[in-house]
Amino acid sequence: MRRFFLLVTIAAIIMNLFPAKQANAIEYDCTGTKIGQKIYWDGVELKPGQIGKLMILEDTPLYRFIDGKLVIERILKKGSTYRIYNFKAEYLGVGGGYYVKRDERIDYRTPSKQKLNAVKCANPKPELPTEPPGNEGTPPPVETPPPVVIPPEKPKLEPVNLGPQVSNLSTLASKAGMDQNGNAYLYIILHGTPSSLAVVDLNTNETRGSFSLANSTSAWAIEVDNNGTVWVGGTTNGNLYSYNPNTNEFRDHGDMLVGTSETTIQDLAVTNQYVYGSTAYGAAVFAFNKMTGEREIIRTASFGKQFAKSIAAEADDSYLYVSTGPLADLFKWDIRYDLKIPIAMDSYKSESYAEKMKRIDNLLVVKFYPSKKANIYDFSKGVYLKEFMVDSRGFSPKEPTKNEFYYTYDGNFYAYNLFSGEIRNTNARLPRKRTALSLDFIQLKNNPSLNILTGLIDNEGTYYLYNPYTNIVMTKKAILPSQPVNLHTIVSDPDKRHIYINGFMTGGLTKFDTIERKGVQLGGINQLESAIVMNGKLYGGAYPKARLIEITPNELWDQSSIKELISLDKYSQERITAMAGHSNNHLFAGTYAQDSLKGGLLLDYDVTTGNYRVYEDYITNQSIISLLQDDGYIYAGTSIHSNYQRAEFSAKFFRFNPGNPEQKEFFFLPVRTTMVMSLIKGPDGDIWGAADGTIFAYNPYLNSFKKVKLLNAISGRFSNARLLAGKDGFVYGTMEGRLFKINPADMSYTILLESGAYEIAQDGAGNIYYRNLANLYMIPVEKLSQ
Repeated sequence: MRRFFLLVTIAAIIMNLFPAKQANAIEYDCTGTKIGQKIYWDGVELKPGQIGKLMILEDTPLYRFIDGKLVIERILKKGSTYRIYNFKAEYLGVGGGYYVKRDERIDYRTPSKQKLNAVKCANPKPELPTEPPGNEGTPPPVETPPPVVIPPEKPKLEPVNLGPQVSNLSTLASKAGMDQNGNAYLYIILHGTPSSLAVVDLNTNETRGSFSLANSTSAWAIEVDNNGTVWVGGTTNGNLYSYNPNTNEFRDHGDMLVGTSETTIQDLAVTNQYVYGSTAYGAAVFAFNKMTGEREIIRTASFGKQFAKSIAAEADDSYLYVSTGPLADLFKWDIRYDLKIPIAMDSYKSESYAEKMKRIDNLLVVKFYPSKKANIYDFSKGVYLKEFMVDSRGFSPKEPTKNEFYYTYDGNFYAYNLFSGEIRNTNARLPRKRTALSLDFIQLKNNPSLNILTGLIDNEGTYYLYNPYTNIVMTKKAILPSQPVNLHTIVSDPDKRHIYINGFMTGGLTKFDTIERKGVQLGGINQLESAIVMNGKLYGGAYPKARLIEITPNELWDQSSIKELISLDKYSQERITAMAGHSNNHLFAGTYAQDSLKGGLLLDYDVTTGNYRVYEDYITNQSIISLLQDDGYIYAGTSIHSNYQRAEFSAKFFRFNPGNPEQKEFFFLPVRTTMVMSLIKGPDGDIWGAADGTIFAYNPYLNSFKKVKLLNAISGRFSNARLLAGKDGFVYGTMEGRLFKINPADMSYTILLESGAYEIAQDGAGNIYYRNLANLYMIPVEKLSQ
């Protein structure tokens, strides 16, 4: 009590020494600021009345309030900046009665109090008169801020949409489940733009329907919970979807990766209350609460890793089991308190990651990549029990009567007995060269007491039904629709009449006639990371396994056109990222190393004889991502990225004599860079390329560079920018979705399109082509000079 009275006394003294009105009278200190002085903030003048600024991150509407209602005035373009003078609720005023909504499409910032005070000092206003009697509490009049000046827009470049060019039926993943009425379904993810979820009735083999996975161009994370609801994790924006067969309700729960640098959901685990997801490329894990419909947690699983590849969960949400890589790491994790318990990995530390995991009783069944080895970790003993080989995409749940779980290897079904630890070959086989892409137990209506194992066996909708009691395997094919897919690599032939357009992930190759404005698609072609036309044939670097293929563009344009020349996976290479021809018969190719501890290799392949030579780790710990033949040399550029690692030194720009590739001549770029991309011979005779966000031109005779910086930074590991020498003397290119042209005379540039433009090609008339999602676009030559 005595302490209370002491505090009250001190407070009273302070109030008498510093009256409230006196404190309010000292609003700001003008020491050192002159009247009329300009005050700068972030290099731009801070205007009187300005309270902040915003940058447009994505195109967003500019509003006016008319009769209390919002009316869109126009669209503000990405990259523009505006001063902010006031706000109404979540709307920021840019002056002149115009407003922008404060959401994820803008970046809003405010200056410090010291800056705001300095502006007031530099622009003093006369004191307001004393309020007349009866108006106490009336706010002082607000000075109208100066209107924002919005410059007139340039005539908008309107590209011609030539539509989707590649369509495929490709199933990415599947999961089987039951509804509450005893109906069995196989849920199949179809690749497309966007991807979709198909629901196949396993009793009738009918496709009951499909649902668009908006915002996702692919997805492979899929799981079914105890209620029968299927959950799907997408890519592109990391959206989480669900379909409840009991209510026929499909829901998009939004982007689970918002606010992070993660880009894809790799795997899912579900419990009664939560959906857990593992992600790339920052190896994170999130928890989505099914009851509240909110993402509660997203947390990095392993710093320095790129994948949180697979995940499993305890039914009571006490622990997660998470695999990260590369190189492989595995641990038991209390995600709420961030407590991790390592799981021994002594024999598997050289693996890239644990590809799939299944929690069965007191065991964790783990499959490793790339070796295809599997083992069973016993939590009670803290040891691995038995190693075996697996090529199925994971393992089945336990079949309770037989006390076994199942998997496939080399076309056979195998059973692991959880009591004895013995593995038996059931001798039940899948069709040749097929493997189980999913393994789930369901019950069919003709025998509802019997567990039948089912899942996809290919990417065309074929699935199996395996009876573990009769040991009989049946296969059926679901009737599924083709889907337009994202386009990937674009290349034109030397006469510029035809453009070859490849599909992302699921492949397919369309030969597009630029005069007839129509294309013909060839199936059986995988995703191509690079391609060139040489001697009338198209050579492509097919993913996966870094396969060099040869395609003869004959009139049939069928499977007889395709020939595989060599596969470089035996050298631990995954992608052929660059190609250049020499002397009509030598083809040089460079690779991106994905599962090698070294860098990419250089391939010298004789297309006439089939003889070849390989130069491994050609640039130590770097990948070869661009090649160009010119004047008796092969010019090359590298990426510092290799095997999910970064080389210590900057990317390289160099050349070599085709007769002696081991003798390299390096050039010192005028910028430090992570990638040297898209080497071309420019219209001025110089060697042009992209060094991250900088475009450079190298004169080999003067040994000199000229350059222009377009962007401060770019994304990617081996591909982002594409250049071509225009027929009109300009250099055209795409980078981070922007389409630009550069004048070689003075390196001045024009941004033709701010977003949505990837890859680039030109036809004989000078029209420019690019891709965006599933569509091919053209800019007529007459519009390029606008």
